[in-house]
Amino acid sequence: MISNPIIRKEVISSLRTYKATAMQGLFLLALAALVFVRWPPDGLQDLRGSQARQLLSLLAIGELVLVVLFAPAFTAAALTGEREKNTLESLFSTSLRPWEIAVGKMLGSLAFLFLLVLSGAPALAGPFMLGGVRGQEVVAIIGMLLLTAVYLGLIGLLVSSFMHRSYRAIIVAYAILLVICFLAALPAWPISRTLITRLDPPWSDILQVLASFSPLQAMLSLVWPDSTYTQNARGMPPFWQIYLVVGASVSVVIATVLLFKLRRPIAPPRPREKLKVVERGKISARTFLFVIDPRKRKKMIRWWQNPVLMKEFRTRPMLQAQWLLRAIGLCLIVSVLLMLLIGLSVSAFVSETASMFQMMTTAVAALMVALIILVGPAMSGGAICSDRESGVWELIRSTRLPSWRIASGKFQAVIIPLLLLVLAMLPALVILLYFETGLWPYIVRILYVVIVNVLFVSTAGMLFSSFFSKTSTATAWTYAIMVALGLLTLLVMLGADLFSQRFITAVLTVNPIAAAMDAAGDQTMARYGLLANHLKIVGAATAVMFLVTIVRVFQLRRPD
Repeated sequence: MISNPIIRKEVISSLRTYKATAMQGLFLLALAALVFVRWPPDGLQDLRGSQARQLLSLLAIGELVLVVLFAPAFTAAALTGEREKNTLESLFSTSLRPWEIAVGKMLGSLAFLFLLVLSGAPALAGPFMLGGVRGQEVVAIIGMLLLTAVYLGLIGLLVSSFMHRSYRAIIVAYAILLVICFLAALPAWPISRTLITRLDPPWSDILQVLASFSPLQAMLSLVWPDSTYTQNARGMPPFWQIYLVVGASVSVVIATVLLFKLRRPIAPPRPREKLKVVERGKISARTFLFVIDPRKRKKMIRWWQNPVLMKEFRTRPMLQAQWLLRAIGLCLIVSVLLMLLIGLSVSAFVSETASMFQMMTTAVAALMVALIILVGPAMSGGAICSDRESGVWELIRSTRLPSWRIASGKFQAVIIPLLLLVLAMLPALVILLYFETGLWPYIVRILYVVIVNVLFVSTAGMLFSSFFSKTSTATAWTYAIMVALGLLTLLVMLGADLFSQRFITAVLTVNPIAAAMDAAGDQTMARYGLLANHLKIVGAATAVMFLVTIVRVFQLRRPD
């Protein structure tokens, strides 16, 4: 197994990349920051060892979060990257057996995640210097992290086996991991009023098993067994014990599926049917099925239109009109469902109408920002590097267009679709305003936060897209930054009694979801006073990234 050339090739090639070096550095830097923040002053320790246990739990959760954050970046592009280089089919013409190829790709892709976990082991052993921590606890945490690396890494690899483009595989992998790690655990958290403990069997048992799919919930139950976030259903074992069975079982199933799927080269994508262009002014059968017929000949670009912007909307699949209309329609459906929920809430809680409207406004604001976090990197991650990969950038460089107009077209192609998606979510806010006119100041503040974060995610994606030559890499870094700012920083709320009020405020200030909840009048976030500082920090960061991106576009525009 050690002599498998695919394993050696995967490990060596991944460790030689700048991406691996940067991720390893960020991983160790984050762990060092946690130790620095929570290390007892002057090295003093209490007799019960509670400070050492708090430090160990924070390091365990922090390392788990980093593994979750980095897993898709390495495994989701393992197979699609081979397909893009046209090297996957050549592996099956060698003397390697199909199972050796499959095992080599799996172990080679997971090797870097193993190195991440093992490199963080010395930090987990740091609390031994304070006393009060048993070796069995550290070993259990490391075992949980290794299982999580295998569990999430195989999910990313499975996604990669079904996709044909690396950036699409990374987008799908991040979406699946967010659902598994966060949404699956919500029934066990106070935000749902600990739904698991309020239901009777078998529904409570089913929800506990579903929540045990989340590695975050499992780690919380291991290091904070008495927390309000880890209340078990009656008669059920702790979450981490169920997770050991679930994680191992899912890993075995996925590995088996990959072994069967990689017995032969992955089938190429089905060729699209030949498109017959329909002249403008003529009516085709598709005109009645689609609002915009993708086969209809487009109009000529007007003199006042940006050619780069028009090129982006006509060539990039996610920006084409028919797909944008479908996305907007999906957002409108979500808005209608929210309206229905509001109506049911008003009829069921007549005596709590004002508070219910405030809660629903907070939910809509958080949903709008979460939509930006999930969709924004997919829109902006390949703005420039996709043209560099396909060779189109060389054609753009040879045109007479000035650099500022090229950059302007790229920015508009990212910002306009995101603003359209935001507009599609506005009916939910409009219906809230109809029932409660006093919500108008809160809605205006929500729109400020949403617009600022649309500009931020667009600029962040453009920045990474201008510095990286691969769309998958730029998309992965954009997702990592947005997920870290929008979701992972919320984890400080789990340790509200461990951190100071000032530290929690500083962390939540950069969180767009927390700022949107503060803008909507949420009482929990309002006591931190996040809105004003969030707008200043995010606005300044957006301006800096915009200027750096403009400079980078000018550099790429110059002849070699």
